[in-house]
Amino acid sequence: MAVILATVLGLSACGGGGDDGGSPVVVVASPFDIGVAVSGQPVGGLLILPGVPQTILLSVGQDIEFDASEPVVWSLLVGGSAVSGAGVTVSYGGVEITLVAQTDSRIFLNTATNFFLGAPLIFTLVATSRLDFAQVATIQIQLTN
Repeated sequence: MAVILATVLGLSACGGGGDDGGSPVVVVASPFDIGVAVSGQPVGGLLILPGVPQTILLSVGQDIEFDASEPVVWSLLVGGSAVSGAGVTVSYGGVEITLVAQTDSRIFLNTATNFFLGAPLIFTLVATSRLDFAQVATIQIQLTN
């Protein structure tokens, strides 16, 4: 897990009292988290955190929503290529994958196909914090019929 350290230098007060020695104050940023809802229902017990890759099994046609606790940049990784954007549809392995950004932290994903998938189709969704680019959450999605 990546953390950002911000150092604030202390200032000494004027006049006779003790010296605080100029000790820095360290502030540690908390990692963001991502909640998940499938077909509009929150998935209890599943919380996605940066640095802890998660795998989600999903059936073609199920709607899934990801809601980060802070603004993030969403990227879709399919077939070795990264796609980012507020509203994008990608055709991959005979499946239409549509991402719709609802806010700067929430994204909606839908999939559709007219074909039977002989094997799970795997793609990845990445959320990178806009407040701390070192904090990245990775969600691998395994899509089945």
